[in-house]
Amino acid sequence: MIKLTGDFMPEFLRLAGIVFDMLDLSGSASVDVALVNDGEMQELNKSTRGVDKTTDVLSYPALSEIKSFDKANYPEDFDRMQNAVVLGEIAINTDAAARQAEEFGTGEREINYLFVHGLLHLLGYDHIEESDKAKMRALEEKALAAKDESVVVAVVGRPNAGKSSIVNAIVGEKVSIVSPKPQTTRDRITGICTEGNKQIVFLDTPGMFKPRTKLDEHLDKSVKSALGGDADVVVLVLDCTKGVTPDDEKTINSLIKSGAPLYIVVNKTDLKGYDAIYPILDKLNKYMNSGKNAVKDVIPTSCRNGNNIELLKKILKGECRDGGFLFPPDEYTDRPVKFIIGETIREKALLFLQDEIPHGVGVAVLSVDENSSPVRITADVIVDRQSHKRIVIGDDGAMIKKIGSYARRDIEQMLDAKVFLELFVKVREGWRDRQNILHDIGY
Repeated sequence: MIKLTGDFMPEFLRLAGIVFDMLDLSGSASVDVALVNDGEMQELNKSTRGVDKTTDVLSYPALSEIKSFDKANYPEDFDRMQNAVVLGEIAINTDAAARQAEEFGTGEREINYLFVHGLLHLLGYDHIEESDKAKMRALEEKALAAKDESVVVAVVGRPNAGKSSIVNAIVGEKVSIVSPKPQTTRDRITGICTEGNKQIVFLDTPGMFKPRTKLDEHLDKSVKSALGGDADVVVLVLDCTKGVTPDDEKTINSLIKSGAPLYIVVNKTDLKGYDAIYPILDKLNKYMNSGKNAVKDVIPTSCRNGNNIELLKKILKGECRDGGFLFPPDEYTDRPVKFIIGETIREKALLFLQDEIPHGVGVAVLSVDENSSPVRITADVIVDRQSHKRIVIGDDGAMIKKIGSYARRDIEQMLDAKVFLELFVKVREGWRDRQNILHDIGY
């Protein structure tokens, strides 16, 4: 992933991602981009190169060797604020681009070409020799001609296997809430990862289980919908601490029969040693040799230490197909703000209450006034029983204040604004079987 600063255009970010994928680069690198005119470019040439003339583009590489962009490889060039390795700077002469556009095409295309040209210089490419020039030119044209592609991925698995953590790790934003409790995800939440010309749309489904209430039926329906044709690819997430159960094997065989490309992710590997993980991988290996609709790959992952998350992302990018993006490139979820706020509050309730409230809680966001300063949000935390209400409120209101405080912090980060969060605890007996309440909560 490349992060841009300075006078960049959105298209530069797309092109940077395309170049990253083309060259099979990994990690995060930062590039500073400046758009200048003839006079400014001439001054740059004079001050940095001792040349009194204007040019179309200048690149200032910060690195002498290109390898995986991480802190271990570049301890001196790693920017903590950007969480990226500083790759260098690019200056693009817009006056020169306008002149070249008269001969080669539109001004926008020429500026994009100069950006790619400058980026390749930062990555060690040059055009002194004719062979190098031809190679660089071929890469430039390939990047500029790349079309947008997308894929829809259903992420399924048993409750608490780490499906939401996988999606959040790849998207780079908190799309789904995470807690130690099963059935944390209650709806098919869409997470969107767009890098370069590739867009991965995740359907983060609830865990697969036998429905007992109307809420359970809603969860089951969302899983079946994801597997019933909405998805191009299926990722089955298994918890390596549980091994491969007979139910897991039934699920794998069922998913193989569905015909959609299937990947198995063995998650939480940080909790087990290699001796424990290897038998699991060995047991799953047979499904990769089971005929036409075999499992395409088995990937051991850990969201805690990031192990193989980039590999999984790369594999899913490889499943993208022509047809353009399904969502604007700057979106990371299709859920409205009220829904994300409600899920954030519910996450903190699940985190702090743990097993004290056996059937969890619901959250109904009543209002979000983004015109006020601070943003004013009112929500109901819904429980089944009066005894649960006392637990959620806590002694002298300590628990509900703690839930609100931690939720407010995450919401402020999401909205990039100060927030006043007002929470009320309401008892609604049997709420998980009452359609009107489920509707108010957003299901």
